[in-house]
Amino acid sequence: MKKIMQCLMGLDIGGAETHVVELSKGLVARGYEVMVASNGGLYEKELIEAGVQVVTIPMHSKNPVYVLKSLTLLYSHIRSFKPDVVHAHARIPALYVSIMKKLLKFKMMTTVHGNFKINWVLKKITQWGEEIFVVSEDIETYLRENYDLKGATIYQTINGIDTEKFKRDAVIYPYKRLIHVSRLEKDTSKMAGLLIGLAAETDLEITIVGGGEMLSELKSRGVGLANLSFTGPTDQVEEMLRQADIFVGISRAALEAMSMNMPVVLSGEYGAMGILTTDKLETAISNNFTARVKTELQFDELKKDIEALRLMPPQAFEWEREFTEKHYSVGKMVDDYVGVYANV
Repeated sequence: MKKIMQCLMGLDIGGAETHVVELSKGLVARGYEVMVASNGGLYEKELIEAGVQVVTIPMHSKNPVYVLKSLTLLYSHIRSFKPDVVHAHARIPALYVSIMKKLLKFKMMTTVHGNFKINWVLKKITQWGEEIFVVSEDIETYLRENYDLKGATIYQTINGIDTEKFKRDAVIYPYKRLIHVSRLEKDTSKMAGLLIGLAAETDLEITIVGGGEMLSELKSRGVGLANLSFTGPTDQVEEMLRQADIFVGISRAALEAMSMNMPVVLSGEYGAMGILTTDKLETAISNNFTARVKTELQFDELKKDIEALRLMPPQAFEWEREFTEKHYSVGKMVDDYVGVYANV
């Protein structure tokens, strides 16, 4: 049996967070002993129920007090758990793990879930493991173009979806309920802001799922709109999706909606790809369904996409679940990691 320690910033809604949750559960199911270290969040209970050890380390902040506390706790937990692999999933945790690696014996790996902001200081302190996983082709290109990887091996993986969890009966048509799922931080809430504007111009019921520093401000902007609601953070995203008819957004949440054969407008902070159809799949795969393309997200175009989508029957999207099961299952993602962990 191998011991794997996963390190990330938190366990609330987010692509990296749910990636680690599904990976950790899958590893335990295959006989691995897994510890997840983070600042905590909604998904702690799910991990514990699956047999994952969960510890709280405040690796979400660069505050000097949290830095010292994180390093102290990380050292203590690595010494007691004795992992074969310590696997970091964000830049701050990766830096802390690299420091621990100089003091303790283990294999360090990282998964890169997105493109980081770059300046000379951040490039200097960014650390990688001997093996690096990326969740899309464009992230690998970004890494090779911007960092000295010092001979590290790069592996591509996916955001694995639990297709049994994200499963539903037929979508109701005509569509009346729109859903958007995202962290609502300053750099991830542009779509939520546009949907507030859309709520004033449509009869669709719009639900925005997620928490973050922008939640209160967004809710105040939506006051008086009877067809707009905010759920805040939740670990029941699958139930929220079952109550909606169409999905607008990106990343893992878009794949979860696809697993339910929901019509998807694939647009968000990084760009706009519009209605997701089979002819756009190659591009979507290359950017991990984040819509990292040159076309910017604009209100008028978003409104046009949603209006056009409402004219397309559910049968036009029946290909989605089969595609997700074949190419984006949790099992496939766990296979990707186990293939590398097994060689440690």
